[in-house]
Amino acid sequence: MTPALARFWGLTAGILPVFAFLLALKLLDTFRLVRPRQIAVAVGWGGLAGLAALGLNAGLFEATGPQWYAKFGAPWVEEALKAIWLVVLIRAERVAFLVDAAICGFAVGAGFALVENLAYLEQLLGGGIALWVLRGFGTAVMHGGAAAIVGVVAIGLRRSGRWLAMVAGLAVAIGVHTLWDMGVLTPLAASLTVVLGLPPLFVLIFERSEKALHTWMGQKLNQDVELLEMLTTGNFLETPAGSYLRSLNAFAPEVLGDMVCLLQVSSELSAAAKGERIRQWAGLPVAADSELEAKLRELEFLEKSVGLAGLHALAPILPLSSRDRWELQELQARR
Repeated sequence: MTPALARFWGLTAGILPVFAFLLALKLLDTFRLVRPRQIAVAVGWGGLAGLAALGLNAGLFEATGPQWYAKFGAPWVEEALKAIWLVVLIRAERVAFLVDAAICGFAVGAGFALVENLAYLEQLLGGGIALWVLRGFGTAVMHGGAAAIVGVVAIGLRRSGRWLAMVAGLAVAIGVHTLWDMGVLTPLAASLTVVLGLPPLFVLIFERSEKALHTWMGQKLNQDVELLEMLTTGNFLETPAGSYLRSLNAFAPEVLGDMVCLLQVSSELSAAAKGERIRQWAGLPVAADSELEAKLRELEFLEKSVGLAGLHALAPILPLSSRDRWELQELQARR
């Protein structure tokens, strides 16, 4: 086998499994929570994180000792670099469920593994295809799985505090990575553990996430429709929500009027977004909403007019959870 052919087959065997796994995760995303562009950006960040890790590891290897650092130092550096993009996504409310957190995290790990395997290609060229198969099904998928764990744990524990949840997810990922680098299992046994263990774990994660998504969409859609009915029938001020709004006499009448408009526009956008998601899930065509841009501009104007104090006052009637804010971010991304 020529060196060029050996490089091709080595890289293919080392990279193909992790990207095949990523494709499988995307196919499980029946509600299409993650767009292809989001995956591409996550893979790109993973590649940048891989390049940064190569530079940092080269210097820290010499400073701390190769044997110690390879087992206990590198996992901290590499997982922290991969997690940065997940921190950005979660802080910006761009992921809200276990499914999208898992896919984006795994995509980051796939990009990282691609760069790492490219860097090791020449050094391990004589190791044979078997070595690269182990790297592909083992190390590469481990990088994707560890990064996915950060996102899944962070979303799963976000009620405990966003930063605490992120630290917990990062700690679990570092622990998994450290055990891998310590060589507790043989390379073959470790690769088999990853290949046989991750699929059922992700299937369980996706099942729980889809149940949570179904429940949230159903409950929130009912709330949106009920609120819109109250607002459009003209009986809103006689309802408990209307009585609560009238009690906010510290606000000027024009601000209270903007609050009512904000309730209506927010509910319209929320109901429309859920209807679109349901049509996508059912495989039905989704027509472009010509009024979306105008409604989003109106929403931005009303939020500024009401102000932060007004938004806090509206929270009992119009609660904005992380999932509600994620839904709004998705609508704004389509502008």
